[in-house]
Amino acid sequence: MTDTSRGALVSTFLGVVLVAAVALSAGCGGGSASRPTASASPGPVSSSPSAAVVAARVNGDIVTRAEVEHTIDFSRLSSKALTYRQALEATLRSHLLSQEAARLGVVIADADVEARLAQVAASLGGTATLQQSLAGVGLSLDDYRQELRAGLLAEKLGARKFPAAVAGRQQALAFYRSHRAQLTTPAAVRLAEIVVKTQSLGQAVIDRLRLGYPFADVARSYSMDSDSDAPGGVIGWIAVPSLPQPLARAVAAARIGALVGPISAVGGWHVMKVLGRRAAHTQPFAAARPAIVAQLTLERRAALLSAWLAKARAAAHVSIGP
Repeated sequence: MTDTSRGALVSTFLGVVLVAAVALSAGCGGGSASRPTASASPGPVSSSPSAAVVAARVNGDIVTRAEVEHTIDFSRLSSKALTYRQALEATLRSHLLSQEAARLGVVIADADVEARLAQVAASLGGTATLQQSLAGVGLSLDDYRQELRAGLLAEKLGARKFPAAVAGRQQALAFYRSHRAQLTTPAAVRLAEIVVKTQSLGQAVIDRLRLGYPFADVARSYSMDSDSDAPGGVIGWIAVPSLPQPLARAVAAARIGALVGPISAVGGWHVMKVLGRRAAHTQPFAAARPAIVAQLTLERRAALLSAWLAKARAAAHVSIGP
């Protein structure tokens, strides 16, 4: 698994569930909460495992070594894996969350888990990318479903325990003003492109295009770039700042319909046609407000749940070992 895909997976996971924020209250410095059971409402292990697999007991519930090891495995998605002691503490606190959820009748439906899984997979570019990232640390989709279930449980538990903790308009507006750059879509151009090996070939491409040959036909005949060859040269909307500097400068000054090139840049000599432009656009506050309020509310409840969990941990009856 690459650092990029791992970072994306962790970022996505931390962004859509509360469980990681709750685990931080364990003093772990990162990682996830422990593995819940596969039932609709994760709870304590109900079987009676042998002493060899018992890691601890919390308020009478058994915490198995397998749960702790799973927590360690999942923490490897972050920049620093948990130690056994840290993972045990996170697992104990996950059991406390499950116990409180059972007391309040909070359950998570399978459909909710699948919906969240689809959301995460889409943000990473598909289920295959998600599976590849998980496989890099020895985890499966079913393992991830269990972590998402734990996160959803914490999310729903926070809402049940702290229903009044809702972000207001002023907090949302302050967030909007301080994060305008993140809510702004940069200026972009829609481009068709032909990439060739030499400047002379690039000039030949320009000459044929100026004689009226269709861009798609010339792209299929000349381009060595598979991205531009297959769709007849059209590469879609591109943020101007993301282009290599020589191409960005040329495209920035070109009118719609103009041919640009040949220009030497990464991959060869580029001939481009500007098919369209759209200006930078900042999402209005009215449109952004619901998502901002939801995120700020989630964070506020996560903080409150973490504080509650610290107190519950201090009051819990915990024994380490069989």
